[in-house]
Amino acid sequence: MHTSIIKRLSNTNPGTNFTFPRLSLVKRILAVSIACITEAFAQAPDALPANVNALVQTYCITCHGERSAEAKLSIEALNSDHVVADAGSWEKVLRQMRARTMPPVGSKRPDQAAYEAAISSLAAALDRGSPGRPQLGDTEIATRLAGLLWNGPPDQQLLDQAKRGKLKDSAELEKQVRRMLADPKSKALITGFFDSWLDLNRLDSVKPDPQAFPDFDEPLREALRRETELFVESQLRDDRDPIDLWSANYTYLNERLARHYGVPNVSGSEFRKVTISGTDRAGLLGQGSILTLTAHSEANSIVGTPTTSPAARGGWIRRHFLGVNPPPPAPNVPNPQKGIPLTKQSRSFPASPCMNCHRNFFPLGYGLENFGPLGQSRTTEGTDPVDASGAMVDGTAFNGAADLRRALLERSDVFRTTITEKLLAYSTKGQADMPTVRAVLRDAEPKNYRWSALIAGIVTK
Repeated sequence: MHTSIIKRLSNTNPGTNFTFPRLSLVKRILAVSIACITEAFAQAPDALPANVNALVQTYCITCHGERSAEAKLSIEALNSDHVVADAGSWEKVLRQMRARTMPPVGSKRPDQAAYEAAISSLAAALDRGSPGRPQLGDTEIATRLAGLLWNGPPDQQLLDQAKRGKLKDSAELEKQVRRMLADPKSKALITGFFDSWLDLNRLDSVKPDPQAFPDFDEPLREALRRETELFVESQLRDDRDPIDLWSANYTYLNERLARHYGVPNVSGSEFRKVTISGTDRAGLLGQGSILTLTAHSEANSIVGTPTTSPAARGGWIRRHFLGVNPPPPAPNVPNPQKGIPLTKQSRSFPASPCMNCHRNFFPLGYGLENFGPLGQSRTTEGTDPVDASGAMVDGTAFNGAADLRRALLERSDVFRTTITEKLLAYSTKGQADMPTVRAVLRDAEPKNYRWSALIAGIVTK
């Protein structure tokens, strides 16, 4: 290539006398230039994109540099030439950016466009550097699908489709997913995955104060759990977008649970689908199971009075919607005062050692203050009116459950990533591979992220 360039240069100016030394110098210059260009084009495809580097240098290094590695993460120490070499750490950075949970409250923040561009660029770099996964055969797909949905072996119909090589056809595979979700054996997915993931198993250990809650009994405990299981089961069988778990305007009640919520005109022990008036109780955040298990914490016994826990409720939302763990408890935190509700105390906690971290997730719990420790609606706590106002880490304000839900749903992509990651990990009985998670979501997007499309992607990748 460089020889032809020299020839063209000579033809451009015929009067020029290229002596051997000058010609050799030109050759060397061109050779070096070409080598540099080649090197630039040969740069690792998973090198840290320039816009991501600019963002982390501006907004992250102060807390995550070599000298002050908050959460034991030093971005300066990570490999920026090959992000896949430190994929676990870069995925943590990507997770926090997607959830908008970093930088922390009060810190300078990028604008929306910078966030979106950095998220896209970093995800693409991690995906480009990820090794490809081997393609599964139809029998393997059938086995994984039956294991995920039924916790058992494939039935004859699924095996027949596998033998015909039909399961690599996405339309046929999604049809099989819908058929299998309609089968009673899909209850295994509810009890095996959702009960554990939503922490419903912890309801068994909740022991409300019998003096404060004399009406609480085992039938109510079972009804709280059954409501959520029936609700999730209906979402799967109706092949909804998973985000509807948080926004659906219906639930399942029997007389015992309806009386607990103050819902009229429901009689008998059988559960039935009930449309919810208003928006506070829409979706999971309005269900007594979640509200009960997230209201009770060790602090209740210290306070000495029934109280909701903004830490427990806010932490649950961070983990289950945003896919981000709350910060670990700070050392030497003083015990809460007796006789004063936790939420009221938490609003006046000192900045150090409490609120510097807690204000990044406590306010999520404030948005559910219109629900008491067992999920009943309320307007007062003790003698004080309920204060359900708060703000997301990025400053998005809300007041009450409906506002909180709207703020969360602005981050729908975050939850879809969270639930896909958790389902993939459950399916493979290991840690989810995030490039695979993103590939599943890309394939499911044209199909409105229906459960059948997500599940089909999970068992084929």
